[in-house]
Formats: sequence, C-alpha cells, structure tokens
Amino acid sequence: SASASASASSSSAPAPASVAADPSARSRSPRGRLLKKRRFFRRKSSRAPKENFLVLPQDGFEGEDEEEDEGAEPLPELSLLEQANQCLEAFPPQTGQARELLERALEAEPESFEALDTLGVLLSEEGEAEKAREVLLRSAKLRPEAGAEKFLYLAQLSAGAEALGHFTRGASILKAEFEALKVAAEAAGAERSTGTSSSSSSTGPPPAAEATAAKASVERRLAPLRQQFAGVQASIAELYMTELGDEADAEDKCEAALAEGLAMHASSLELLTSMVAHRKIQGCADDAKAAALAAVAAVKSAIEAAEAESDEDDDDLMRPCVELPDEEAVAGLCRHLIDLEQTSEARELLVGLLERDEEDLRAWVLLGWCHVVEKDPETAKDCVRHGLRLVKQHGGESDDFKPELQKLLKKAQATAAAPKPLEAIEEENE
Repeated sequence: SASASASASSSSAPAPASVAADPSARSRSPRGRLLKKRRFFRRKSSRAPKENFLVLPQDGFEGEDEEEDEGAEPLPELSLLEQANQCLEAFPPQTGQARELLERALEAEPESFEALDTLGVLLSEEGEAEKAREVLLRSAKLRPEAGAEKFLYLAQLSAGAEALGHFTRGASILKAEFEALKVAAEAAGAERSTGTSSSSSSTGPPPAAEATAAKASVERRLAPLRQQFAGVQASIAELYMTELGDEADAEDKCEAALAEGLAMHASSLELLTSMVAHRKIQGCADDAKAAALAAVAAVKSAIEAAEAESDEDDDDLMRPCVELPDEEAVAGLCRHLIDLEQTSEARELLVGLLERDEEDLRAWVLLGWCHVVEKDPETAKDCVRHGLRLVKQHGGESDDFKPELQKLLKKAQATAAAPKPLEAIEEENE
C-alpha cells in the first residue's frame, strides 16, 4: 500500500541522473500547467451542504396557485453571450451549444471582444489550436490593453520569443489589475471600517477586529490575481531555461522573472519549483534543496488551508474556495526532491497524492524511484507490480507508463539478488 511504502526506511544514496518523467509530459510544453484547467468549469465546493437550506411551507408557497401579476415586469432576456456562459458553467459543460451561441453572437456583433475571448478559450480547450489562435489574435487586436487571459492562452499556443511576448503582455495586465483592485479594495475597506467604528455600539466588534476583517477581505479579492501573476512569471522563467536558454542574458532574465513573481507571491509552488530547476541548472545544490524544502512547506500549508476551509461553517459565499495544490505541480516538485535525495519529503507528498487518487500511476512510479534511491529494491518492485496492475486494468494512455515501469524495474533489480524480467512480474500479478 502507499502508506506501507512511505514507512520504508530512508538511507543516503546517489540520486539517478534523471528521475522518471511523466510520459504524458514528453510532448508537452513546460508551461502547460499554467492554464491546464478549463476556466469555464465551475468547481464543486468542498463544503458540506447545510441542512434545512430551504424549508418548504406545508401548505405550499403563498399565492402559488394565483395568476401572475399582470403588472409585473418580465425578466430581461439573456443575451447570446450570457446564454453561452450559462452553457459553459453547467455541469457537465454544454460546449457544443455554447460554441453555436458564441458564433451567432459574433455574427451579430463581430467586434465583441468578450465573445471572441470566450470562443477562443473554448476552442483552445477543445484542441482546435489554429482556430483558437485566430480568434484570440482578433480579440487582442481589438482590445490589447485588457483581458490577460487571452494573452496567456496565446502564449500557450505559441513558442519562443512570441510566447514570451504574450506572457509579458498578460503579466503587465494582471499587475495593473492587481494594483487597481488593491487601491480600490483598501479604500473601500478603510471607509467601511471607519464608518462602522463611528457608528458602532458597545456591543459591536472592536475597531481592531474591523480592521483585521477589512484586511482579510482585501486579501481574498487579491489572492487569485496574485496566484495567476506568479504562475505567469514561473512560465517566463521556464522559457529562459528551455526555448530561450541560448540567449546571452537568459540567466539574468530568468532570475528577474523569479524575483518579480516571488515579490508578489512568496509561497507560490510554481515559482519555488522553477527556482529549484534553475538552481540545479546552475549547479547550486544547497540552494536548490532550500528552495525545494520551501516548496514542500508551501504545499503542506495549502493543504492545511484547504482542509481548514472545508471544516468551516460560514455563509461567506463570496470568499474564493482554497484549492488543493495541483497534482502535476506536486509531482514535478517530487521529481526534483528525488534528484536532490530529499526522498522522505518526496514520499510524504506522493503518499498524499495517492490518498487523493490511489490509481495515480505517475505517483506510483515516482514512489518507486524514491525507494530505488533509498536502496530498497523490494519496495520499489512492489510499486512496479502495482503500476503494472493499473496499466493492465485501464489500458489506453496508461500503456505509456509501461516503458517507465520497465526502466524502474531494471534500476531496482540492479541491487537485487535475483533479477526478474518484467514479464515474470506481470505473470505474478495474474
């Protein structure tokens, strides 16, 4: 089991030169995690539903059998764009109908940047890259000073210097939105706090509590922009470590992107993981370990915050939900931790991933590598066996992990007394 594997003893051992990579990531840009989630999906709340949310009267609603008031104003008819957004927010999303509505909206109003942005994002998420690019570039030309999301999607659909240009433009818009919202929110919070303080009675909350509440309200509104800006800076840094790595000042620009992102969001998992990669490239092992451990702390803190929120019983529906750290980002951090021989920290995070999804093949492979580094080949082979069972059970894309499991098995058997071929282990599973 995952917990049994995690309890294995750790010992110092040289890390493999290259830890197992996620097969699904081989042809994917390192920037892919930034916008991997469909932004038009409505995330389910993790909070338990409150009982008696709506109590129906025993005799029915008052006047429910009466004729409608002829003098009442009819509800306004939704626009095509609003109808499309409703389709995208449905569960599951009605993407086909949404696309048809958006195309009709653009026939009626060809320069609607809102419809262009929404359609471009939809096309991008549906895998129609060329059409998405065309639509988003039209929107960018119409309104280049607003709408960061279209530039971030354009960056995902581009490469090299062009991708950098889109990321930079998106980051600039996000920063401007952040500063404007910060000023407005702080002013509103100060006004509310002052007004409440002057009119509060002896039974009201003290001014210090009002100030704390106002500050928390401001931060809740800023948090999404802070997180997105940090993610963009991490993507820019990764560009300078990969596609733009041959530029003369690539290292300095990578450092600048990381510094600017961390100034906005010091505990960003994406930024700290990019910092680890950068320090490894520079050969600064101690600095890489320090950044990796800071990233581990950020993951744990985010998990604790999400769990605490799920236990809270409040009516603040406007407060954004705290999401668990992205599994792909956590797995990427674990690869670095294994390379840096920080296997106990990696195992703890990987067991956490398996507690969320015990069929996470990527986590089982990485957990096996942890035990290889710790010179525990038998437990590593247990991970291989479990991975092979999952591959056989699910097939399809899971088959991409089979070569990686073969590689892991060979490494584990290098220190085993009686090596077994992969086929023999598959027969044992049967």
